[in-house]
Amino acid sequence: MQIRGKIKTTMALLACAALLSAGGCIERTITLVTEPPGCVVYLNDVEQGRTPCTVPFQWYGDYDVRIRGEQNTGTPENPQTTYYYLHTHRVAETPWYQFIPIDFFVDILPFQARDDKTWAFIVPPVPDQSPEQLIQNAKELKSQLQSAPQTQP
Repeated sequence: MQIRGKIKTTMALLACAALLSAGGCIERTITLVTEPPGCVVYLNDVEQGRTPCTVPFQWYGDYDVRIRGEQNTGTPENPQTTYYYLHTHRVAETPWYQFIPIDFFVDILPFQARDDKTWAFIVPPVPDQSPEQLIQNAKELKSQLQSAPQTQP
C-alpha cells in the first residue's frame, strides 16, 4: 500500500514537472507601416527591411526610428525622384501580463502568448533645394565649425 502511494506521488510530481517544462513564452512583434509604402526602416540603427514589414523584438522601451524612402513622382520620359525621411522614436509599452510576478505565471502556461504592436508613420518629403542653397548651407555649417571653441585632449 505504501509503495503504491509513493508511485502515485512520483507520477504526480513527474506530471507537474512535464507541465512546467512545456510552458509557453511570449512572441513579440512590431508591424511597421509607412505612407508612402516601401521605405527602409531602421530600429536603433539596425535595418529592419522595407515597409510594410513585421519584425520580432525582445525588449520593451524606447526605440529610435529612422525611415528613408524614395519614389518616382515624374513620368517615364521625365523622371523625378522624391526623397522621404523621418527620424523619431516610439515606445513599446509593456503589457500588464509582463510585470512581476504575473510574468512568471504567463511564462509557465502551456500555450504561447503574443504581443503584436503596429506602428504607422507618415514620412514627409525632403524639401528640394537648389545647388546654390546647398552651397550656402555648406558655407554656414563650415563657419559654425570654425567658430566653435577648440577642445584640448
